[in-house]
Amino acid sequence: MNRRDLLLNEMGITQWQLRRPEVLKGAINLPISQHIQLIIIASTELDKTQPLLTDILRSINLSNNDCLITTFDFAPHLNVQHSVNYWLLTENQQKIDRTLPYCQQANAIWYSPNLENLKQSPQVKRQFWQQIQTQK
Repeated sequence: MNRRDLLLNEMGITQWQLRRPEVLKGAINLPISQHIQLIIIASTELDKTQPLLTDILRSINLSNNDCLITTFDFAPHLNVQHSVNYWLLTENQQKIDRTLPYCQQANAIWYSPNLENLKQSPQVKRQFWQQIQTQK
């Protein structure tokens, strides 16, 4: 132990060593597995077992395991090396504009309001289904 460590210890200051200091530098680079075919980006975490979500996945022939759900804050840290579909769940155009450059290797990008608003409006559901059908 050096002098600085002894002084900090005497003052009751605990020292911590980061296991992954690159995370604080913004160097998060999460590789996305090859089996992921749909990346859902929402304002809040979603439950994959919600009936509407499972119906949508079933309609496009995907299982829960073929889908990654994340938030707009974490989207810039995804490293996608294969073609995938993106589904952006927000009505906030600024969030969409900030996220679009990070939608790497996009087959299609689908837009809808958050899941609760999508559930409530038959017209919005219809528009969303039309997006899926035309961009499939």
